Amino acid sequence: MTGLTGCATSFNHEPPRDVTSVGSKNSKTLTAPSISQYDVDGFTDGFRITYAQIGMGFDVGCNPFRNNSEIKNQCSPLPESVKLMAISHCKNKGKKSVFWGNTTNWIEMTVSKFSCEENDA
Repeated sequence: MTGLTGCATSFNHEPPRDVTSVGSKNSKTLTAPSISQYDVDGFTDGFRITYAQIGMGFDVGCNPFRNNSEIKNQCSPLPESVKLMAISHCKNKGKKSVFWGNTTNWIEMTVSKFSCEENDA
């Protein structure tokens, strides 16, 4: 689908976050999340999880206008089912899951970007 592949952005705007540190408060999925692989900017262990969601609120001190933008955000929580899917996907490779941010696709579903990276020593 063009809408899903057209959301790729550079990973240079903000630092990524370990998925385990991303909150889940007030965030739920409306559809079952689905996972797809991608290779962007040399991240061959990159993947996306796509889902419809409902959520309220942002982390304290965050700019709500950055939510679901093409700039990686540090504000939006991830639904617990999405977090667990991302963690499990990378754990199967012996790596940790890292959250790069959210975008939306052409049908307004949330597309969360992740990569699998080596565990910290």
